Amino acid sequence: MTDKATLLADRGLGTTSERVGIAIVGLGRAGQFHLTSAKALSDAVALRWVIDIDEPLVQRVAEREGCKGSTSIDAALADPSVEAVIIASTTHTHYGHCLAALKAKKHVFTEKPVSHKPEELREVIELAIRSETAFIVGYQRRVDPNFRQLRAQVQDHKALGALRLIKCCSRDNPLPPLEYLRVSGGIFCDMLCHDFDMIHFLSGEIPTEVYSVGHCYNADIAAMDDIDTVVTTLTFASGLIATVDCSRVAAYGYDQRVECFGERGMASAHNQRASTVEVATEAGFLAAPAQFSFPQRYKHTYTAELAEFIALIRAGGVEPEALLRRHLDLDRVTAAAELSWRLHRPVKLDEVAALRSQLPH
Repeated sequence: MTDKATLLADRGLGTTSERVGIAIVGLGRAGQFHLTSAKALSDAVALRWVIDIDEPLVQRVAEREGCKGSTSIDAALADPSVEAVIIASTTHTHYGHCLAALKAKKHVFTEKPVSHKPEELREVIELAIRSETAFIVGYQRRVDPNFRQLRAQVQDHKALGALRLIKCCSRDNPLPPLEYLRVSGGIFCDMLCHDFDMIHFLSGEIPTEVYSVGHCYNADIAAMDDIDTVVTTLTFASGLIATVDCSRVAAYGYDQRVECFGERGMASAHNQRASTVEVATEAGFLAAPAQFSFPQRYKHTYTAELAEFIALIRAGGVEPEALLRRHLDLDRVTAAAELSWRLHRPVKLDEVAALRSQLPH
């Protein structure tokens, strides 16, 4: 794990006393990660407010962290000491909080999705583009050093030449709580959207057609009109083909691998393991298992995301318009993938607008 001083220095934060005041909205799992990151970056970040609908939780956290607390975002948005808002609340609240924070001229970092409704997503993205404040949607794999190195080999160094195939494996562990799955938006919006963003991160391209096949082994998930296992194939105008195989559970641990194949070779990013120790005996080779779950695999990325967000604010920068608009394109990709599974046929991206009414969300 990179130490705090190195993390700050790498992102140009230094040790200046000029800290950025933040409010964290939502104190669930993601919110707790952001709290931990804010403390890790205390030389650059000042926690001013915590907000959650659970009032006793807000009171406990506010007292512990030495900040203000509320069940409403309004007071924090009116506070001039709050420069940035971290939105980690339940999914259906992201749109309203993003809109309110942007209108209050605050910098915004939000967990995905902004909204499952394309018109709401577009409203927020267009407002963010017009705004002079930073707006980031948290796709944490983009700051993971393994995937950044993979992108550097593929895009910056052109080690593989022209890309021909990208294969993503995305298998969760353990099965998330059913209460979460009921409000997650389904496997396409909750899981595969990350893989579609990773494919864009590596290729810079948006597919023209998507085809998905899936099955549900878990009766509780099937009762939600969702699936737990799916393979999606994406085809691109350049000739690039990408695939994602995705599962809600993997008995051997959290499994996220990516392979890129090009005209001059192949590059792969493998799983993080509990250790690098391998034991060889007459019985064979024994290696440590993959890390258990999401919090172990990506915990470090929350601090990296926050550090880069703060650095962007300090520099007076904003996300490039093309990167902001990718959220609109990738929303169509995700919708096309789910529509393909439901309609049992390939779906072109230019069909999505006419077919969206067939989605349950």
